[in-house]
Amino acid sequence: MKAKLNISAHVKKHILFLVVCFALSVTSNLKAQSTGTISGTVVDAETGETLIGVNVVIEGTTQGSSSNLDGEYAIRGVEPGTYTLIVSYVSFQKQTITGVEVEAGETLTLDIALQPETEMLEDVIITADAILDNDAGLLRQRQKAVSFSDAISAESISSSGSGDAAGALKKVVGASVVGGKYVYIRGLGDRYTSTHLNGSELPSADPNRKSFQLDIFPSNLLENIVTLKTFTPDKPGNFSGGLVDIATKDFPEKFSFQLSASTGFNTKSSMEELAIGDPSDTDYLGFDGGRRSIPQEVQDFINSGGEIPSLRDTRNNPEATETLDRLSKAFNNEFRPREQTSTMNQSYGFSIGNQFSFLGNDLGYTGSFTYSQNYSGYNDGGVSRYDLVGNYDASESLYKRLDVSDNSGQRSVDWGGMANLSYRLGDNHRVSARFLRTQSGSAEGRYLEGFQQDIPDALFQTRTVKYTERSLQTFQLSGKNYFENFLKTTVEWKATTATNTQDEPDLRYFTTQVDTFPSGAILYSSPTNNFQRPGRFYRDLEESNITAGIDITIPFNSFNGNSANIKFGGSIVDVDRDFNERRFDFYSDGITLNDVEGNVDAFFDSLGVLGYSSSGRPRFGNYVQDATTDRSNYDAVSRIDAAYIMTELPVTDWLKFVGGVRLEKMDLEVVSQDTALDVGSLSNVDYLPSINTIISLSDNMNIRTAYTKTVARPTFRELAPYITFDFVGGLLFQGNAELKRTLITNYDVRWEYFTGPGEILAVSGFYKELQNPLERVIRTDIGNDALSIQNVEEGRVYGLEMEIRKNLGFIAHGLRHFNLGTNLTFVRSEVDIPELELIVARDARPDAPSTRDLQGQSPYLFNLDLGYTNPDIGFTSSVSYNKFGDRLSIVAEGATPDIYERGYGSLNFTANKTLLENFELSVKASNLLDPEIKESQIFKGDEYLYSGYRTGRTFSLGIKYKL
Repeated sequence: MKAKLNISAHVKKHILFLVVCFALSVTSNLKAQSTGTISGTVVDAETGETLIGVNVVIEGTTQGSSSNLDGEYAIRGVEPGTYTLIVSYVSFQKQTITGVEVEAGETLTLDIALQPETEMLEDVIITADAILDNDAGLLRQRQKAVSFSDAISAESISSSGSGDAAGALKKVVGASVVGGKYVYIRGLGDRYTSTHLNGSELPSADPNRKSFQLDIFPSNLLENIVTLKTFTPDKPGNFSGGLVDIATKDFPEKFSFQLSASTGFNTKSSMEELAIGDPSDTDYLGFDGGRRSIPQEVQDFINSGGEIPSLRDTRNNPEATETLDRLSKAFNNEFRPREQTSTMNQSYGFSIGNQFSFLGNDLGYTGSFTYSQNYSGYNDGGVSRYDLVGNYDASESLYKRLDVSDNSGQRSVDWGGMANLSYRLGDNHRVSARFLRTQSGSAEGRYLEGFQQDIPDALFQTRTVKYTERSLQTFQLSGKNYFENFLKTTVEWKATTATNTQDEPDLRYFTTQVDTFPSGAILYSSPTNNFQRPGRFYRDLEESNITAGIDITIPFNSFNGNSANIKFGGSIVDVDRDFNERRFDFYSDGITLNDVEGNVDAFFDSLGVLGYSSSGRPRFGNYVQDATTDRSNYDAVSRIDAAYIMTELPVTDWLKFVGGVRLEKMDLEVVSQDTALDVGSLSNVDYLPSINTIISLSDNMNIRTAYTKTVARPTFRELAPYITFDFVGGLLFQGNAELKRTLITNYDVRWEYFTGPGEILAVSGFYKELQNPLERVIRTDIGNDALSIQNVEEGRVYGLEMEIRKNLGFIAHGLRHFNLGTNLTFVRSEVDIPELELIVARDARPDAPSTRDLQGQSPYLFNLDLGYTNPDIGFTSSVSYNKFGDRLSIVAEGATPDIYERGYGSLNFTANKTLLENFELSVKASNLLDPEIKESQIFKGDEYLYSGYRTGRTFSLGIKYKL
């Protein structure tokens, strides 16, 4: 509780800071209402690089500005009217821009691309109208980027109606968004994707996954989102599918203030009775209020060094009897998910941003806060487990081990706050501070009922009550400096601290069986001989992350006189994780479930001493025992030290070479508190080369090639050797201390044609060789079937991407407001099955294949987006469709068919209408097809369900106020 209070105080400080900034901004904004601003970015038309020190002056006046180290300029306090701009820079052609119209209280954005000098040295005269729709900075950066990239500008994000970064990324070729939060690039799982914020890698808010939850970033604070498909040495080498870099606005062009609210109705979970469990009084804030904590009496007893007495200890020992009775009664009786009536889904958002003059220089800030509460669930799901028993050819069907109905309910609360502060120390130096805080709490209940092979003549019932609390707090300090008199060197540096936590307080499991006899009699019992006893788990995890890095770029003239540069730098990443679990099992003495006719609540109301025998011996009902084991607790540390050097070297006017190498030294260790278990460790030094070539066939057409090497590393959880499970009767998961990292060799080629502003045609091909790829498998060598993770010897992934983004005005003038975006990715993957595993499989199936698909790999991805944008009436809308192909979810044991997540299509609609200038109304319809989300196996043409459910359709209405 102390930590939560400290966090609250910390948040209050940031709220106070935002209030002060808001007051300053309002004052500044009022002064600017009668005048306008001209701003933009200046880039080299040949290289796409931003230009520092370019003079932009209003003709016939002394008003003007020069571009800063980001290539940005701003002329403020311009009286309304029509002007001509003069743009000049040494070694570049002077540019005259006519017809520049400035309106009071408005900011006109003019991005400028300057051409290098030619022998003619003539001025270039263009009109402002010709470049207003040209996103010069972003378009040129993608066209001239040193690696394969896909970019989405703030303008594109806004026009698409995407409310957050996750929604915007659906437009990226080869990208799919899983669960509305996690991005997969080129069909590869989250292990092969890295997420960065303003150049620094973000730790996952889910410690069991590598992907970051992208839905916390509101779209109105995004500058752009760039997805890198190929590795360059100045980036971390831990991605192969893609690196997503989200850039927030450091210096907003004008005062921005936004409030939003929305509500949604889901056809399966809204206004329904969902099996979730009793809430605490702070669940609405995303954390438990103490209801699910270990009872204070029990915690104090354990902290004092006490051991909970056994039933044997209580014989003729009144003190032990009193202790066991008191500690048992300290727990509440909730062992089943109790029903809650769900409400409508809801979300709220606030953001603010501006820049103003402070001590003679620009000070920019942005701040945002989002909050959402959503219910989800289903009452008609199914879970099954099937194995192959005997010879493959002789078997007509799979053997059924489990077949149960599945009811699930979930209440999720998510909130996040972000604050950025940037200050320019003159035109050549900038420093920025960024703070991010997220919190999520998810209460979940699950009830399964049906057939289980260990009790084939009885009804199997199992219940789970679960609460998961996650938080992420990160602070980044960064700077960019340009030293004109020292070889025109640019230095960029950053330092980041991050802490993420995951707590699972009072995770409960309880299994029962119901026997019905021919006479009609019913017997209720807890099958503790075959299954785990009723248990309560208390798990907490904390991970701290410290990152620091520096990049130094020095330009020089190449042998043919073209501008080139050399770049070098390094980084360190330190991570420290602690995981602790305490477990309590419940035993029954003087009461059975049959005594209360199967009433679970009544059964667990009978806690502690129920009475005494005539001899004075206590008769217990349910009583608690400490079942904590050292092996369920572990500590983990990792450190990555990296250094790199690379160069951008124009070989000719049409050929550029970009190459270099990155060295990464990685040391990782996971130590269980059970000293008998193996220590999970990795220690590797990897040299990661990168060679890129860019062939410019014309000003708007490129051919790119790339050869790179990258790595994919196991997570702490995958190396930790302890066992967890989702529900009684389900599969366990056990880590593997013997894992190795995966080495990946990547080959890429792309043809890209920029047909117009915001338009592109592109075709890409890629091939990846994976050494020791990591895969989830089912193990049968630890007593019970369990999921685990293992390395296989080799793997290969290859595919083709096609992308089209086109305004439909070329067909007919009446279609100029429509934009079509579509992309299609075909991927083929295969990994070599390990020799021992193949021997086992071929014992049951002699013709078992020696390869299989890479786990988590989709064979195809398809995205289609048809958007309509009409600024004259303030209306935007889009219809989007996304589909992925069947992807391998779990590798089965032996010749049992592997389990695949079956592909499905998702159809969504959004519309936004501006009302009364400052208000915007939005309507969204999501998951309109409501497909079944399922995993299954195929055996001799028949499908066997592993799990399946539908999430329902969601319809939402939102209102937004913005300045």
